Amino acid sequence: MLTKVLNSATRNNRKAGFTLVELMVVIIIVNLLSGVAVPKLTDMIERTRQRLDVMKLYYLRDALNRALYEGEYDDINEGTYGSCGNVSKAQLDSGLKYGLGLFIIQRSSYMPANYQGVHSSAKTNNMCGLLFSGGFWSDALKDAGFGAVADIIKDRANGDKINTNSKTYTAQKNDMNNSWWRTYPTQPIFVSNYLKNDPTQVTASNASIVLYVKWAGGNPQSHSLEVYFATDSKNGKGLVSKQGTCFSTLPCR
Repeated sequence: MLTKVLNSATRNNRKAGFTLVELMVVIIIVNLLSGVAVPKLTDMIERTRQRLDVMKLYYLRDALNRALYEGEYDDINEGTYGSCGNVSKAQLDSGLKYGLGLFIIQRSSYMPANYQGVHSSAKTNNMCGLLFSGGFWSDALKDAGFGAVADIIKDRANGDKINTNSKTYTAQKNDMNNSWWRTYPTQPIFVSNYLKNDPTQVTASNASIVLYVKWAGGNPQSHSLEVYFATDSKNGKGLVSKQGTCFSTLPCR
């Protein structure tokens, strides 16, 4: 009788545990699931952040159009200022048919995104000449929550007279070259990794994108402006991320 009890207890103990093979199978299954689930979750989070960034573009577009309705568009009297060239009313009218750059973001895999008004690698048609001293464009940026960008453009256009005590933007020297500034909003405007950095850039080089503004349909008679991020102002195509987000208030083609 005692032998039967002992044998029964031994069988129960065996059933209460896991064999090494069973543990290995569980570990393999968990690894397989995490290899699929984690990337999908990360991708979903990034897609959500990108959509929030696109909403910021709509805020900017609406701010620009509010200024249009108030009749400020015709008050163009900005002049040459530092690296910003003069932009006449005729140049503005013509340029907005195809897209004029408001500002540039240089993305890097290991440095903060760098905001500028002009850069040799990304032409902005001297739009910073319309931003340096306030007025219609600068007010619209501030109204849409892009005030730090307007401040950066003003200071960088004036011979890179960076305000290291600025309350709106942060300035720091480039790790690779101590003479290059990187300037960016202290309170981030964009939250997606797509706009904050470019993982493909692993050297000191930067991937430049430009925030363009143009007449809806390229038609001045529309009396409505649209904005989009792109690398080429002539094609009017907004940037599209690998998650399928189009960074434009215009339909992506």
